[in-house]
Amino acid sequence: MKWFLYAISFLWITAGSLSIIYTTESKNVMKRLFNKIDRKVLSVFPVIIGVLLLISSSWSLHSWFLRILGAMGIIKGGIVFFIPKNLYDEMTNWYLNSVSDQTHRFLGIVSIIIGTAVLSWIL
Repeated sequence: MKWFLYAISFLWITAGSLSIIYTTESKNVMKRLFNKIDRKVLSVFPVIIGVLLLISSSWSLHSWFLRILGAMGIIKGGIVFFIPKNLYDEMTNWYLNSVSDQTHRFLGIVSIIIGTAVLSWIL
């Protein structure tokens, strides 16, 4: 499962870098993604990533951190799957339209930090 930790680390670093450098373009890509794909289908991805993080946490130096991230992914997927559609629409509308570019860039920085930390902790 080391391959998954490497893949998710590079994905976090890449996504964070792109959201910092190309802020408006990355927001437009996310708008298209959230508008085209049904929320029930989207909710499966955080659950799968969360389960894989829980499984692969034993290949990390700080497995507790990956277990927390995995649990958060599973909870996020469950919330997106079970909340009413209007609440989901309000959340995505807030994230895509109301969040400033600086906040979006800050989340990119957090993504780079998490990806780098996970990458450096792989045994």
